[in-house]
Amino acid sequence: MEHNNSLRKRRKEIQDSNGFHLDQSFDKKRLNANIIEQPLPTLKLFVGLFFIRLVNALTIKTFFQADEFYQCLEPAYNLVFGSGYITWEWDEAIRSSIHPLLYALGYKIASYIPLGNGPIIVIPKVIGALIASIGEVYLYKFSKRFTKNEKLAKLTLILSLLNPFNWYIITRSFSNSFEMVLTTVALTYWPWDNLINYKDLSISCLIAFVSCIVRPTNGIIWLYLGFNFILRNYKLEKQPFKLIRLIFILAVELVLILLINTGLDYTFYGKVTFPLYNFVEFNVIRNLSMFYGVAPWHFYIFQGVPIILMTYLPWLLHSAIVLKKYKSLLGQIAIVMIGVFSLIDHKEIRFIYPLQPIFILMTAYSIYETNQKFQRVYKFLVPIIIILNMAIAIFFTRIHERGVIDIVQYLGTHPEIESFGFLTPCHSTPWQSHINNPDLVNKSWFLTCEPPLHLTSRNLEEIRSYRDESDQFYDNPTEYLRNHFLLFSESRNMDSKNWPSRLIIFQPLENFMNDFLRGSNYFECERFFNSYFHWDDRRKGDIIVYCQT
Repeated sequence: MEHNNSLRKRRKEIQDSNGFHLDQSFDKKRLNANIIEQPLPTLKLFVGLFFIRLVNALTIKTFFQADEFYQCLEPAYNLVFGSGYITWEWDEAIRSSIHPLLYALGYKIASYIPLGNGPIIVIPKVIGALIASIGEVYLYKFSKRFTKNEKLAKLTLILSLLNPFNWYIITRSFSNSFEMVLTTVALTYWPWDNLINYKDLSISCLIAFVSCIVRPTNGIIWLYLGFNFILRNYKLEKQPFKLIRLIFILAVELVLILLINTGLDYTFYGKVTFPLYNFVEFNVIRNLSMFYGVAPWHFYIFQGVPIILMTYLPWLLHSAIVLKKYKSLLGQIAIVMIGVFSLIDHKEIRFIYPLQPIFILMTAYSIYETNQKFQRVYKFLVPIIIILNMAIAIFFTRIHERGVIDIVQYLGTHPEIESFGFLTPCHSTPWQSHINNPDLVNKSWFLTCEPPLHLTSRNLEEIRSYRDESDQFYDNPTEYLRNHFLLFSESRNMDSKNWPSRLIIFQPLENFMNDFLRGSNYFECERFFNSYFHWDDRRKGDIIVYCQT
């Protein structure tokens, strides 16, 4: 009896140290109200979410970043149709095949539907909506299981649906979106009571292992959670043999997953390769990721988190600082992951997207805690925030950078176009996954940006001094064109390009190209709006098409 009381006491202490148990911090009246709250049926919830996210996916007409296409859709399209654009990452095998294989299945289905480009464009969006819907079903389940509060779980789900960054990215074919969904599912099955549950832990770690294969940096979350669990479980149960048995079971599970993944990669790449090692070698050992840009250490604090949360940021800060949820286990995970990523030279906002379920839950917690005190303020504020979120979502999914999508639709639907070329920064548009015309594969080109794969050291000066094809063009457009295009070069070389029937540029090059092409057989024939502003000055303004007579 005394032992059981002691065990319950230790269990309560460790649960409280997670710092997020609402049944300890909410008043009795509100807890009683939670009892009559009915849970959402999983199937109905999934159907409703799928409808919302399908509308979300189908109404996106803009471009965010190239990886949406070149790290998923293009290799998937190539696997099925044989003409997708394969970037150096796939030649070097630094990416897992799991994510593009999901979309390859969709393309295989599309290949049996004789309706032109429609299924090729729509089916990947359906897959994205399906993945996002699963993620938000589990966001609800995770929130409910973690907080044991039905109202808060529903509030978390609503906040996820109304978050403009989610509307912008969650259904896109980024591996980061897939990683975020896998993280949410794995967090749902994690034993937050710190007791060993072999079934739940096996499911959680199975999903976590897959997420780490897809995005190796996701391991930061699970290494921290894993060590935390071992320490707390030992303190709680003091049964080391149970822990040893658990570790053995999970080790066997990991080996089986790695073997299956190796088989998938062999099928995809046509050779035995280990993308996880190749990824570490490229990004850590050789540090070549910095070729794609270096950001200051505070990038995620002052840019990443605010952009992901947008209008929710004040509530996240209130939850973290005023309510001291930075001390909670979820808060610790966020701090550790942002801290580690801040030490890496190359930074992108979507790299911390797997933290979104944690951020949304912490935001919901703040709103739930302050609702009673500021009820009148919220009645005025909530409609404004919803309208603002909708405006942001519409702008970034319907207006900002839509020209680079419109141009490939134009190229793919005009059979009179014999060839085309892009004098733009590399990977500015989708390619065959949207154009879907194998006859144009060898008659189309864009300026590339291959990294300095020949460098084997971490010499920063060598990496910084390397100039890819896009850099060479923008360094001196006149010299580049005279050296690489048959009209001006005296002899053909492997880098020579033919002048295409359609030449495409961004607006900042307009004056230069008008002068350069004066007296030629080119004239401006199409113009597509792309953006009012852009972080890359080379991509601002319209997309301009020159036709050849």
